[in-house]
Amino acid sequence: MKKEEDEIKQIKKFVYWFIGVAFVVSGIVWFLNAGVSTANKAIVRYEEFQEIYNTCVKLNTDLCNMKELPDTDKMFEQFSKNQRTLALKTQLNRWVEDYNAKSKMWNRSLWKSNQLPYELTTQQFSCN
Repeated sequence: MKKEEDEIKQIKKFVYWFIGVAFVVSGIVWFLNAGVSTANKAIVRYEEFQEIYNTCVKLNTDLCNMKELPDTDKMFEQFSKNQRTLALKTQLNRWVEDYNAKSKMWNRSLWKSNQLPYELTTQQFSCN
């Protein structure tokens, strides 16, 4: 009887030990996974700000190019020069607003490049 009780105690110790190790291992895996997830989010946020800024620069370049074209250019047969210019300005405004809104979000702005401005204005783009 005593031998059986000792065996049961040994089995219980093993089960408790196994459960404890499983908790520790699962905690370590969760912690490592959370770290990788945070790093991935940081990279995505960093690239997101850069892409928005690059889009604004491209729209500004398109506006500059559009201003140099004559109103009678073949490109303006379907949509007038004013309509296309207005569409580009609207897109630029939308991207600037998106950049500024995300820049004010604490968890996103942490990952923005130091070379990018905190906020954008449409006036800083020369052709707007």
